[in-house]
Amino acid sequence: MALARFLQVSDLHLGRPFAWLPGDRREERRRDQQRALELCVSQAIERGVHGILVPGDVFDSTQVDAALLTFAIKVFGVNGCPPVYVAPGNHDPASQDNAAWNARLLQARGIAWPDHVHVFDSPEWTSKPVPRLPGVRVWGRCFTSGVESTDRPLASHLLAPVTGTDPMGFEIALFHGSREGQCPPAQKMTAPFSDAEVASSPFVYHAVGHYHAPSRIEQPLTEGVKSAGARLAYAGSAVALDYTETGSHGAVEVRIEYGHRLPFVEVEPIELDRRRVCVVTTDVGGAASADQIDRRILKALDVVGAGEMDFASVTLTGRLPAGVRWTGPGADLRNRVFHLRWDASALRPDYDLSRYREGEGKTTEERFARELLAQMDAATDPAARAELERALFHGLDAFKLREVSPAWEEVAG
Repeated sequence: MALARFLQVSDLHLGRPFAWLPGDRREERRRDQQRALELCVSQAIERGVHGILVPGDVFDSTQVDAALLTFAIKVFGVNGCPPVYVAPGNHDPASQDNAAWNARLLQARGIAWPDHVHVFDSPEWTSKPVPRLPGVRVWGRCFTSGVESTDRPLASHLLAPVTGTDPMGFEIALFHGSREGQCPPAQKMTAPFSDAEVASSPFVYHAVGHYHAPSRIEQPLTEGVKSAGARLAYAGSAVALDYTETGSHGAVEVRIEYGHRLPFVEVEPIELDRRRVCVVTTDVGGAASADQIDRRILKALDVVGAGEMDFASVTLTGRLPAGVRWTGPGADLRNRVFHLRWDASALRPDYDLSRYREGEGKTTEERFARELLAQMDAATDPAARAELERALFHGLDAFKLREVSPAWEEVAG
């Protein structure tokens, strides 16, 4: 039996603006991306893989600045780096104006990709042999513009060029595309394919980019299949790019046993992102001060293991005693993690609304509350109902506390 080993990484999105972060944090996060790429190559060298598979979106756009492009070229050019196979995606397509993949524009800048880096710059399937693995080929296709594509990369008529497989080798697919039925809410379908197309394709393994959460398609050992084990895998984004991207992020090592039996494929996650996105919901009901609310949040962060290197997204719930206000975290809480996002829109004052519903409306306060409650009950639009609820709470604050502050607005940060 022979063993082929690859490291698969995609969706680095180098050059991402990270506009949702403060200025100093944006720069630090961009450095995290660069460290992830450096770690990817060092892991490939350390593990002795036969090649690095990059199915798209190395860069966040076609407007790649010279410093970032030089950095990526130098990282892949370090001594010992194995062959690199790149299939540009919809964010960094192999278009005429993208200097990252255009040899003429690269030459004008006085730089070039190392000889062992192969860029698939055609939307048609083309192949490149893998050195040290006789009979093994990587087949790739690319995006040539950032427009969503309806082409089905695994449709039988598009796979016509995939011929001449060596009986002692195998074929790998490298592309950027969307698995149907699995598209995350924040992403768009482009270059779609079905599980059935994966099952019937001529490839032993499919290295795919575009989705930012790691996933795979497992194939049991049955008659007529090209391989068993992992037929396809998304490595996911190399680092988390926003608060929706929870969990571990990085690359995967792909191991393919082949030779005297049906190829069997395993994938092993490799963590590249030193930060995590932690999401917590915390009930702060009954807290008597803003500091007590902060302490409950700190405890919740301890429970999920959020550290000073991590991102934390906190949703607050519960009813607060009259007069208690929380408009944002204090210094200790802010410094607890790398970046904190909070949503306090679900907090409510602890007013007994049933008393107003059941009362006779003798006072101005009671008549005001009963009128707003009646309008809320009649409202069919959730947004209108929420606006009426906020008006009710502000009014009751005015009656009871003799003050009105924007505590019950959509407070988030």
